[in-house]
Amino acid sequence: MVGSKEYRAEPGRPRNYGLVMSTTGSLSVRLLVMADVDRYLHDLLEVDAESGVDGAPHSHAYSRSEPFDAAAGHDREVTRWSTDLADIGWRRAWGLLDGDLLVGSLYLAGGTLRSESHRVNMGMSVLSSHRRMGGGSLLLSSAIAWARSEPIIYWIDLGVFSDNPGAKALYARHGFRILGHTPDRFRVDGQSLDDISMTINVASEAGFL
Repeated sequence: MVGSKEYRAEPGRPRNYGLVMSTTGSLSVRLLVMADVDRYLHDLLEVDAESGVDGAPHSHAYSRSEPFDAAAGHDREVTRWSTDLADIGWRRAWGLLDGDLLVGSLYLAGGTLRSESHRVNMGMSVLSSHRRMGGGSLLLSSAIAWARSEPIIYWIDLGVFSDNPGAKALYARHGFRILGHTPDRFRVDGQSLDDISMTINVASEAGFL
């Protein structure tokens, strides 16, 4: 059943995309702006370098033999961040900051079909030096609140690898529910990774139905 949006942005009210949205201790979260693209990508590269190293959980499904194209990544993010939510292929990102240092991020991304514009995909990463400090919860709370204020968004979907039970538990605490489990979904540098699909309905206060 298609529900009705309970949370809507105030009509005609401009948003300050650089506004600090929430804080805990020395950590703060804000919606990133175009001037943040390069350090956003740098932060992602730092997190990716830790993925699967010395028993750490995987944060992405790319092999170490697949180098990241920084120039192409910059252009791609500029296009995504510039795209209106009414169009396909948009993306918005939130930064987790310790003072002025970007130590984590979360993105919401629209799909490539208009028929799926009511659903968005989510990805989140935090540097190992700043995990278990409440930053992940700050990012999730900020992004979920923002999504609830956007009339077009009804669902947030994500995937988490089976070797990351901590992230799975964090998502569950914020209202995400498991949709399915795909065994051997990825093989990264010789390691098989199961993929767990999770979702939350931001149009419903119940969070799912």
